[in-house]
Amino acid sequence: MNIQKSKTNFSNIAIIGSGPTGLYLLQYIWEHIDVLASEIKEITIFEKEDILGMGMPYHPKTTDIYNLANISSEEIPLLQESFGNWLRKQDADFLKKLNITDLPIDDSEVYSRVSLGHYFVAQFKQIVSLLESKGIKIVQKANCEVSDIREDEGKLTVTDCNNENHQFSTVVIANGHEWNNEDHPASGYYASPWPIHKLIPKTGETYDFPVGTLGASLSAFDVVTSLAHRHGTFVKENLKLIFRKNPSNPNFKIVLHSAEGWLPHLQYEQKEPIREIYRHFSRSQLLDLIDDDGFMRIETFFDRLCRPALIEAFSKDRLTHVVDQLKKPDFTFKDLVSLMAEKHEYVDSFEGMKKEMITARNSVVHNIPIYWMETLDDLMYSLNYHAELLPAEDHQFFHKEIMSFLMNVIAALPLQSAEILLALYDANCIELKAGFVHFPEDAFSEGYTKIILENENGDKEKIDYQLFVNCGGGQKLELKDFPFQTLVKQGVVKAAAVNFADEKEYKDNLTEDKKKGLEILDDRIALKLSGIQIDSSYRTINSQGLPNNFLYDINFTHTNGLRPYSYGLQACSATSLILVESWIAEIVDHKNVGEEIETITKLYKDIEGL
Repeated sequence: MNIQKSKTNFSNIAIIGSGPTGLYLLQYIWEHIDVLASEIKEITIFEKEDILGMGMPYHPKTTDIYNLANISSEEIPLLQESFGNWLRKQDADFLKKLNITDLPIDDSEVYSRVSLGHYFVAQFKQIVSLLESKGIKIVQKANCEVSDIREDEGKLTVTDCNNENHQFSTVVIANGHEWNNEDHPASGYYASPWPIHKLIPKTGETYDFPVGTLGASLSAFDVVTSLAHRHGTFVKENLKLIFRKNPSNPNFKIVLHSAEGWLPHLQYEQKEPIREIYRHFSRSQLLDLIDDDGFMRIETFFDRLCRPALIEAFSKDRLTHVVDQLKKPDFTFKDLVSLMAEKHEYVDSFEGMKKEMITARNSVVHNIPIYWMETLDDLMYSLNYHAELLPAEDHQFFHKEIMSFLMNVIAALPLQSAEILLALYDANCIELKAGFVHFPEDAFSEGYTKIILENENGDKEKIDYQLFVNCGGGQKLELKDFPFQTLVKQGVVKAAAVNFADEKEYKDNLTEDKKKGLEILDDRIALKLSGIQIDSSYRTINSQGLPNNFLYDINFTHTNGLRPYSYGLQACSATSLILVESWIAEIVDHKNVGEEIETITKLYKDIEGL
């Protein structure tokens, strides 16, 4: 194995995947074409699907015409033109095919996911044309999934699905979502909703029985909307959406299983729709939090940086009782989550959503921001790009105590989706069950899926479903699941891991069960995280702890151990921007910004769009 190259060779680049992350990578290469035109001779883009630039979540083969994008034009980082402006150029017949009938186009409106996919394709074609006009050769390989990658003397050989080998000076992995768990169609069990067409009944057939989902996330609502439109009709009566079930399926119903019994918060008006890393505090304030051992403790981050910003936000929202609590020095991050979770808990979550709908609609219609949600999202966005400073104890705390709450708060449900849910609820066609779902050994029987539902008191209920869809999101990526295993065997990539702030205390309480999640080297221990090790500029790290200047990984599922709050199109943009800006720093300033926290944070501070 070639341990490390002193400098990145940009002459012949491969990009694995052409979805939004790869698309933004091309956009930022174009924005720096004055520097990169003399460095990059050729870019090869590998895409396993038939259309380049679209991305899995937005492809008509994967998603359904009724699934919404969950993001408005004003929240999407700019490409060659905005999503809203592109839609305005399309004729009415084409828009109707994209399930867009309410005109004129509104930049704050949420539209179908397939329409966003077509927009991305148009942007991809424009950017490719611009790059080619500057003399960069672009090779587009559609229907060409990469099966493996190996390192040969400082270069990378990419093997495609046709078993053909291609050699590159630098490879960027941007291949997006991966769904590796196994479906059991004979039992009616599906390990993910995608592609969603597998869940839709055949023409002339319906589901005259309850359908279960694991999770009440945005993915679960995709299942809800796709199936509801096939089992009834939605009509407006006195400005209220009504669902009328088809007579052919009187027993059709959807049962959502959520561990906490929560439905997501609703879409809200934002003062600043695009996140910024240093909006609520400065770079120097953050660097001041780093202790003598190189750690930033999450409670210190909350106390010194989050608390003042949240006090201001909750004050603007006139939630004085929360402000009073935040002003108490002993009120912790976990205390805040518990307090706001209580506000989100209702005896009946759908009745709670009806109440929240009034506030949310008032926020959107009258342009009244909900400051605390927006501020919390900004603060966690910032924490994400400094998460390598957190010790193992704080990573454990973040995932156990914080993450699920954040995803229910920040992954806001569009008001259109909420209207559909409430119409189904009023028609007694949807239900939410709280508790943890377990699969017994004989879960996948012929004709149905067995689950065991355990509530917070430990009481258990056995339920059988003829159709059950796991909408809980992708599993944590272990090193053995990394798609390019030759790189693992060669030691080019390694599992992500972080050190403990108090290693002795953890060792003193070490059990055999805890050892499974640890990396043990000599006498030192570290906590294994999801995915692979990267530095701050997304260079992969090899088994000897050195960065690879020829291999970058910007796939969220591969890097979410060290970047746990990366999601959505803004993260696609920010990740690609950080990568390209690190290239510019290497070319112009001859330095690797990912090596020291002082240099990467200066990049965060200086670059517009971060």
